[in-house]
Amino acid sequence: MSAPPAVPDVVFVCGRNSVRSPMAEALFRNQFGARFDVQSCGVEPADFADGFMISVMRELDLDLSGFEPKGLEGVSAGARTLVICLAAEVHGAAEAFAASVGARIEHWHFADPAIIEGGREARLDAYRAIRDALKSRISTLAL
Repeated sequence: MSAPPAVPDVVFVCGRNSVRSPMAEALFRNQFGARFDVQSCGVEPADFADGFMISVMRELDLDLSGFEPKGLEGVSAGARTLVICLAAEVHGAAEAFAASVGARIEHWHFADPAIIEGGREARLDAYRAIRDALKSRISTLAL
C-alpha cells in the first residue's frame, strides 16, 4: 500500500502580520480544518493584532482576540510549503524567504485596509472587503 501524497503546509506572509495574513490564516483554517498546517507571519511584525481585523473576523464567528503577530523567523517552512505573499510591499522578502527554505510561492497582493482613512464604518467596510476577497480566493485553492 502506498503512502498518501504529502499535504503541503501553507504560510501567509504580509507586512506586519496584524491584518491580512492573520485573516487569511483563520479563514484557511476555518475552510480546511486540521488537514493542513497553516501559519502566518509578517516581514516586520506589529506589536499587536489590529482591532478592526479582530472585529470583522468576529462577524464570522472567528475569534482572533488572542492573536500575536510574528515574523518570518517565527514560522516553520520547507520544501512542501506553499508561501502565499499577500502584500506587494513585501514581494521581495517573501520571495527570498520561500527560496531560502525551498518552498513554492504564490502572490496574492491585497491592499492594506489599515491605510484607509475615514470614519469607523468606512474603515470596517474596507476590512470586510479584504476579508471577503481573501475568503473567496482561499476557496479556489486546489490543494
